[in-house]
Amino acid sequence: MVGSSQGAMTYAMVLASKTSTMADKEHPVRAARIARKLSQADLAKRAGISRQALGAIESTTYQPSVSVALALARELGATVESLFGESREAVRHLHAQWDNHNPPVAGTTARVALGRVGGKLIAHSQAPVQLALAPAGGIVQRTVSSGAEVASFRTDDEIDATLLIAGCDPAAALLIEWLARRRSPVSPVALSCSSATALHALVDGRAHIAGVHLRDPKSGDFNSGAVRRGLRRHPAMLVNFARWELGIATAPGNPLGIRGFAELARPRMRIANRELGSGARAALDEATAQLGIRADRIDGYHREFAGHLEVASAIATEQADFGVTIRVAADVYGLGFVPIREERYDLVILARDLDSIPVKAMLDALTSRSLAHEVAQLCAYDTAQMGQVMAHLN
Repeated sequence: MVGSSQGAMTYAMVLASKTSTMADKEHPVRAARIARKLSQADLAKRAGISRQALGAIESTTYQPSVSVALALARELGATVESLFGESREAVRHLHAQWDNHNPPVAGTTARVALGRVGGKLIAHSQAPVQLALAPAGGIVQRTVSSGAEVASFRTDDEIDATLLIAGCDPAAALLIEWLARRRSPVSPVALSCSSATALHALVDGRAHIAGVHLRDPKSGDFNSGAVRRGLRRHPAMLVNFARWELGIATAPGNPLGIRGFAELARPRMRIANRELGSGARAALDEATAQLGIRADRIDGYHREFAGHLEVASAIATEQADFGVTIRVAADVYGLGFVPIREERYDLVILARDLDSIPVKAMLDALTSRSLAHEVAQLCAYDTAQMGQVMAHLN
């Protein structure tokens, strides 16, 4: 059984990349599941993940996060190492000096900052989310009808190398940091907004990239239809970033026993809602309409939060009991999570921008296995299709 902080730290060091050897034989998770006579649906429910995510793990197209690996090991009565093996391809084994007065919490991903001081490797505990002073390219001096006068700190070359990414994915911060570590000439800036707002910014020429997760309620298709309608006949390419789990975030341990959208019919169930145009809000509105739950009867329905992390923060600070968000947002705040469905998060790029230096640099980054592994580990995303072109839209 694996449930200790030592197990979490060990897994963080040894989680393997997908290998040809693993692909050639039955995945240990599947073998252990069958030995215990569990269906995929049964094991997925026990581990708190979707059946699709478990299927991707068993087919070696998705490497789970630390918390998911620990949950699977616990339910299968196995060690993480026996289920996921050891590889040095993507992760190195390092021994660092650690502050024993601040141990990692059992069953969670213990994130650290690493550096050398006096020749010693030092590991400092690092919060998964934190408030920080945002860098800026300049300061507005005055506004005019057609725009603004800005006092800029950047050269023309630095401005030309800036990549504006609009969307709601918290993992944009990982892409920015990954490019900085590799001394990329491109400096991405994340513009946090809903999928619909991101698409408008792209079409209006105010962003290079729009990140979207918009589901067609009739076909169940993600992004292609909604993006095609929103592009106003602008030719574009749809590139996958990741697949993630959308679900309901609850207080730690889910003390109210929330199982799905039907719980919103309960009296005094407080919700942290997203804004119109977001994928999470669309999922909520679609579900409540099907269930016949009136929006004006939901406590907090008109109180909107700007992103997935903001929804999770509202629940963590007891401002709400229920919020539609993605698993990584719930995980970093230590919340309960009820999975609803798997979604595809794609990046929309207009044909006019495909040859620009910032966009080409980002597309190159998306083909890197190391970036895919890093995002998969830290966010519990399925990055098997990262960088793949999902559609050409005209």
